[in-house]
Amino acid sequence: MYPKLVAISAALPLLLAGCQSTRVDDVAAEPTKVNIRTSPGIRLTADDQAAVDAVWASYTKLNTIYIKAAQTGTYNWDDDPAKRPLYEYAAGQFLAALERDLDFMSEQGIVRTGEPKVSLRRVVSVSSTSILIESCVDDTAVDSVDKTTRKSVAAPNQNKRYPVTLRAGLFPDGQWRWVQSQADRASSC
Repeated sequence: MYPKLVAISAALPLLLAGCQSTRVDDVAAEPTKVNIRTSPGIRLTADDQAAVDAVWASYTKLNTIYIKAAQTGTYNWDDDPAKRPLYEYAAGQFLAALERDLDFMSEQGIVRTGEPKVSLRRVVSVSSTSILIESCVDDTAVDSVDKTTRKSVAAPNQNKRYPVTLRAGLFPDGQWRWVQSQADRASSC
């Protein structure tokens, strides 16, 4: 019914539980200490672990804001992009793709339902300016529905449990922001 939704949904697997507000300061922080199964051969220093914990907490906040907007169809489209809710947590083409997805869903009258789960699977690499991780997305309880009819518009027979590789970059203002996301719907986790 909505062919572009299928492509966007496959490219933007940020599906997490919502919160009560899209204001950044209203999003509760998740615990920052994460138990991580690292790739063979990767040993994290205490500083690396602290950086991974911080970026994972920011990823959780990013997803909370995104899914709340996807569930409600409401996003703060401030004229100043730096004042938009996702700006603190994402950047570049990834931020643009997230906001395009929210705009598209709003235009098409589509909202997401359900409570998705995302877990950190492993740290792939850590450098002074980049962190690459692999997460596992489980969106078996999630659906994309027409806001009016409440009927599903999701593509049938999609893999609902799949790995997603994510990259965070360190920006000149000292903030880590998510800049890349690659879902592997052909695999399972």
